[in-house]
Amino acid sequence: MSTTQTFRKNQSRGTGTKRVQIVIDRFGDTRHEFDAADTAAVALAEERFRELTRSGFRAAALSGDGSPNRLLNKFDAQVEQTLFIPQLKGG
Repeated sequence: MSTTQTFRKNQSRGTGTKRVQIVIDRFGDTRHEFDAADTAAVALAEERFRELTRSGFRAAALSGDGSPNRLLNKFDAQVEQTLFIPQLKGG
């Protein structure tokens, strides 16, 4: 079962604490799932957020249908899906 299927399966169970960070980079996308009820997992997700935004990624909260909802300036463990987009470089 893929991680996306696992995530959707857990959502349908009604746990309500599964979160995912989606990182878009030159290799494609990577999904990092964490449980918002697990303090160690939240700390790791927050550190990932800080590292990515420090290195120039923009973070956007995704709405239920997957469309961008709002830009995030700080980590929010209540956001179900966070999309990290690299800064575009002109040339």
